[in-house]
Parts: sequence; C-alpha cells; structure tokens
Amino acid sequence: MDLEFRLAALSNLMDNKSEAVERRLGEELRRVENVLTHGTDYDELSGALKTLAVLAPKFHGAVLPLLTSFVRSVPARTLTQGGEPLPASRLRYWSAGHLIREAIDVTNPVHYVHIEAVVDFLLELSRSSDEEVRAKAKQSLEALSQFDLNIFYGERALGAQPQASIVTHLARLDDDQLVANAGVILGVLRNVLSPSMEGHAWTHSSVTISRGAISGGWGIAEVRANAISLLKRMYPLNEAVGYRRNVLSTFDAATRRERPAGDPDTSAMFERDALAVLDFLGGLVGTEVLQLVQAVEHQAYWDYYHAASPAIKSAALSVRDALADHAEYQIYKQLIGFEGIFGDWEELRRSESAWDYTDTKRRAAARQYVDEIDEDSNDSWRERILEFSKTRSDDLATFPVYYEFLEVLGREKPRMALELVTVHENAMDTFIIPIVAGLWASARQGDIESIVQRWIGEGAHLTAIAKSLYKGGAARLDTLSSVVARSVELDDRNALINAMGVAASLYAQGCEPAKAVFMKALRALAQHNDANWSSAVWFSRDFRSLVGKMDAAERAEVLVSMAPLPEVNYQAEEVLFAIGEQDTRAVLDYLMGRLRLERAREAQHRTASESELNKDSFESIPYHLHRLNQLLAKVPDELVAALRRDFDEGIAATFPYRGGARLMKSVFPAFEAPIEALLLKFVESGNQDDLNFALAVVRAYGGSAPILQVCKAIVKAVPEESSSWNELAVAIESTGVVMGEHGMARAFEHKRDEISAWMDDEHPRVRAFAKWLAEDLDQLITQERKRADEGLALRKYRYGVGKGDA
Repeated sequence: MDLEFRLAALSNLMDNKSEAVERRLGEELRRVENVLTHGTDYDELSGALKTLAVLAPKFHGAVLPLLTSFVRSVPARTLTQGGEPLPASRLRYWSAGHLIREAIDVTNPVHYVHIEAVVDFLLELSRSSDEEVRAKAKQSLEALSQFDLNIFYGERALGAQPQASIVTHLARLDDDQLVANAGVILGVLRNVLSPSMEGHAWTHSSVTISRGAISGGWGIAEVRANAISLLKRMYPLNEAVGYRRNVLSTFDAATRRERPAGDPDTSAMFERDALAVLDFLGGLVGTEVLQLVQAVEHQAYWDYYHAASPAIKSAALSVRDALADHAEYQIYKQLIGFEGIFGDWEELRRSESAWDYTDTKRRAAARQYVDEIDEDSNDSWRERILEFSKTRSDDLATFPVYYEFLEVLGREKPRMALELVTVHENAMDTFIIPIVAGLWASARQGDIESIVQRWIGEGAHLTAIAKSLYKGGAARLDTLSSVVARSVELDDRNALINAMGVAASLYAQGCEPAKAVFMKALRALAQHNDANWSSAVWFSRDFRSLVGKMDAAERAEVLVSMAPLPEVNYQAEEVLFAIGEQDTRAVLDYLMGRLRLERAREAQHRTASESELNKDSFESIPYHLHRLNQLLAKVPDELVAALRRDFDEGIAATFPYRGGARLMKSVFPAFEAPIEALLLKFVESGNQDDLNFALAVVRAYGGSAPILQVCKAIVKAVPEESSSWNELAVAIESTGVVMGEHGMARAFEHKRDEISAWMDDEHPRVRAFAKWLAEDLDQLITQERKRADEGLALRKYRYGVGKGDA
C-alpha cells in the first residue's frame, strides 16, 4: 500500500475505540519500534518516523523514549536501500542526519504533553556534531518556547504553562549543563521574555497572522521573574566576554515592551522587570571588564530612552552616574568607545541634534592622552594599553580612534611603543599595525627597521608589516618586497594578498616600482590557483589606477589568476570591470573561458569516482551581473559572436539553462533590439547550426520576452512539424511567475491570443504552426483548470473555508 494511503488510513482509525482497532494500532506501533530499533533501510526508517507521528497522540508515552534511542543509534548504522548500502553520493541527501531531523518533527504532537522530555531531547540534539541537526533542534526548542496566541488563549487555553515548565526545567540543570547549552537556553529565555505573541490561522486560501502584547496575567509575570533569576544565575558561570555579552543581550529582552500596557498589573510587571535588570547592570559597573562595562552603558541608556515610568528612568540614571564615576572606563570609552554613549543623557533623549559628539573630539582626547604620558605615568599607561588591547571585535574598523592613538604613540613616544612590540609582542598582536606605522615616522626608525627585519626572518607579523607601510611606505618598498619574498617561501597567502593592496596604494602615490611587487605577489598566488586576492582589492581606487597603467600582458596575467574563482561574485566583478574599462574584449574572453572550464569540470565529474563528486561547486557566470553588463551591452556583436563560436550541438539542449544564456540575459534582460536583429541574421543565413543557436537563445528567454518575431522567422526556415516546432512551443509556452489558482491557465490563454494573428499569415508554415500550437495550448488550458480546481478542493478539505470564501 502506498505510504500516504497507509498513513491516511491509520489517521482515520485513531479515534476508533474498538478493541480490534486498538489491537491493530498496537501492532503497528510494535512494527515501527522494530524498524526504528533495528532497521537500516532508509525508506523504511523514514516511513516508520512518519507513521510514528500519526500514532503519537495515542501512544504519547512511548514516543520520546523510542525517538531518543533512535537518534542515538542511527548514526552508527550503515544505511541501505533495496538491500544495498547507500552510495556516498546519496548520503548528501539521505543520511542519518536527515532521519534525525525527521525525528525532531515527530515530537510535534506530544510537545505539550511531555514538554520536559521534549526539552531534554532537543537539548541533546542541539549539541550534535551535525550542523543541520543542531540548527533544527535549536529552532524547534525556541519555537516551543514562544508564546502562541492559539495555544495561550485557544481551545486548550494553556496560558504560560508551557513556558513555565520549560524555565523551571532549565533551572534544574546544574551549572555545567547551563554553560554547555547556553546558546540554546538564552534563545529560549529571549522568547520567554518577549513582550509579544503571535498566532496563525489557516484556510484554503489564506493565512492570518495575529499579533498581540503579553499581559501580566495567566502566569506570565511569574515566568518572566523566573527567567530573569535564571539569567542572573547563568551570568557568572563563565568569564568569557562573548558568553557574558550574550547573557546581557538576553537581559535586554526583559526591558522591552510592545506598547504602553493596558492595565496596572502589566505595567507593574514591566516596571518590576526593568528595575531588576537595571539593578543587576548597576552592580556590574565597578567589577566587570571594561568591554562589558561599555555594553552595560549602551543597554542602560536605551532602557532610559524607552523608559515608561519615572522609576525606570531614575534606575537607569543611577547606572549612568556609576559609569561617570568610573574614571578608567571614561578613558576606555574615549579610545575604544564603539558602543559608548557620548553626551548628556537627558539632552540626547530630548533632541537628536544633541548627538554631535563625533570622532573629532575623541581623536583630540586621544592626542591629549599621548601628550600626558611621561616618566611618572609611563607604567600606568603601559598597563592600561595592555588591558585595552584585550578588547576584541569582529570588525577592527570599530577601533579607528584607538588605532590613531597607537599610531601617534608610536611616532611621539617611541620608547614605550618599542617596548609594547617587543616585551609585550604577543599581547599587542592585534594592534601591531598602527604602532609600527607610527614608529616608521619616529626618531627610532632604525630600531623598528631592525625589529621588522627580524620578524620577516622569523616569518612573524608579515601581514601587519605590510599594512604598516600604507602611509609613506614608498621609501620602504624594499621592506614590502621582502615581505612578499618571505610570504612566498612560507606560503603565507594572507600576507601576499595584503601586500598586493599596499603595493597598489603605493603605486597610486607615485611609486611606479610598486607595480612589480604587486605582480610578484599575484604570480605567487596564481601558482596555487588562489584568486582570493580579488576580494581584498576590489573596492580600491588605487587598484583601478594600477590596472589603468598595466600593459595587455599584465592584464592577461590578472585574468588568468582569476580563473579558479568558484563564482564571479560582486567583488570579482568589480575587478573585471576595472580591467574591462581598458579592454572589454579581454574580459569577454575570460568569461567565455569560464564557460568552457565549467563544461570540462562537468565532463570530469561524469567519469569521477563517488568520493570526488562532493568537491566545491563551480558557477561560470552569475545569474545577475551588476557592472559588467554595462560594458558588454556596448559590444552586442562581439558578445553574440563569442557565444555563437562557443555553441555546438553538444550544448544546444542545455544552453538555455547554463552560463551562456545567463550571460546574454544579464546583459540584455529584455531581449533588446540588438539581440533580435543579430538572431534574425543567423536565421536568414540558412546554416543549420546558426538556426539552432537562434532557437536555443529564444528558449533561454522564454515566453515572457518579445521573441515572437524571431520565432516566426524560425518557423519559416524549418520543415513543417520538425523537432524545432517542439523547441519553439517550449519557448513560447514558458510563462514565468503567475498569480492565483488559475494563473497558469490564464497565461496560456494569453499565449493563444498572441499567436492567433498568425492564423492569417501569408506563409503556410506559419499558419500551420499557429493552428498546431493553439490546439496544444487548448489542451494545456483544460488540464491546468482541472488541476487548479482539484487543488482548490483539496485545500478546502485540509484547511477549511473561511468567512466570505465560496
């Protein structure tokens, strides 16, 4: 019996209380248990999981133990199909991980019956070695913790009971378990502390999304208080800055509200929670590391800005006052301060114009700090710098003032700067660039030169050395060249890429020999088929200036080095555009080469072993061009000629779906006049290969573009009822996106109307084709209307009919 029919039959039996049915369902459960415990056939296991989902409401007590045993054991099984082990190429789609993700869905019917067991099940899977399983488990657990209007107020009216059970259960975990599961648990607590809830209602024709604010009743106030208590317990369990920042951001959810509360109890709840959070934040100011103190300031200000009561404002201002008394933090904020709040809080809240504290003032303060460093303060400033330099960010651009401070320090206080990069080399690793850049311009140039040469010999800090030469590095081009040479020896590609950017900058500053350094690094990377340099220089005007002075051979080298790129992304396209401004034909040849390379790779894959099929993918041409289309649109003859030279019968069938078609459609998305004129010439040539090319192009554009003139010319040129007619029918009948149940049928009717004028054409083959295509379209219209009506009836059966629906 087909699985879908089997599941439907079982579903219909679930409400039958007869002894025979109970016995039959029990037998089915035992069969499922046997398959999930011992089975290896992928289809059987998948079918057993779907069956268990149907049986779950009746045998809910058996579901979680069975699933837990299954997800723990299935990764060790050798999955089969038809008695044979699944080949490696299919494990990408049919794996133990896929079955485990199906198992997660099976828990849906018992979520609210055994909620604590479901939480444990999902927590375990959220630590899986399979990334997709981890993500599915995390998503399911967070969805379970969300307030749902239909569950909260609906037929079962559970209120906040599910969330209360989850928070209580999580609070029973020991400290190590809380830390190990922190990412998932904090996501759950954010949902529990959310100020809103949503609900979804389905009919056959619509989905209604409802949204409402939470209230202080139905157990929500107690749940929120328990969630905040759990956060307070979790915060000190791990000293890592990232961990604590995540906890702080979760606290922030407790201070948010959708809109002014509609009743006193809800207002009191929000005020209570905001005050609890602000009290906790205030207690961190004097003890936490400065990076987290900055996060406290940021959060406290926004709590002040959105405060709904005088008590909350007062509590936030108390945090502000504690921050103002923290002298060390005030210096940190000036130098690091990417999240700091500058200015008077009351004034900032009153007027956006008060936000005038720019980096100019911070830079002035930073320079003053450098001036204040002397023999008496040298030690304290050294320790301060070492402490500040522990700050980490995903984007070092958030430290522009600190970078400038260190550069000025290197230039004006070289003794301290030299100590920082020697005695404290490891601690200052992240910030070596500005210090060395400053030392190059200091009175101790000789000392830093010796240090840099030692580093180069050791292969240390090569990227930092290269970047330190951006300003005034023309006089030290030999140093940059040495960095490139040493990077080649060590295969330090990141250093080579950064050296290329510096060389381009120096060339733009007038240092012509820098081009040779750029090309040397490029050639070294090309030997390793590494084209990642394009992502590092694409935005640089200096690079475009350099390309403008390259000769044809050098530009050709640049293009050859970019051949291994797995895709022409935005950055690579900018590089190609810079070259194309000098030589459009060279870039067009490069793109055609990528088309040939893609076909060669596919041919290799057809004969490759299964283990080689999982190699990185390759996309010759992107689906959309952002810049190159502007250049190529100026040379339509060359573009079409190049695609025609690349075209042969071997790729005719796939041309509409591959890179060649994408290239043409990216440059001429609407089948513009130049393309139509050129294709008509191919049709009129009488050459069968030319005609096949024109036919492949109109198929690529499909029926949404103005292709009918070329189609008619092809009809005149080919024999009646030839295979070309079928190709043309596919092209003309293509519709693109349609709307509504009968959208496809209406689109076919429009196609039929468009070719109706051909019925009276003077050419007999055109008339015959129009009659033949109209008959085919009539059949399609009938089929589509029947399919749409059946689909509509099925949706009405599954989802019901809403008010106003027929």
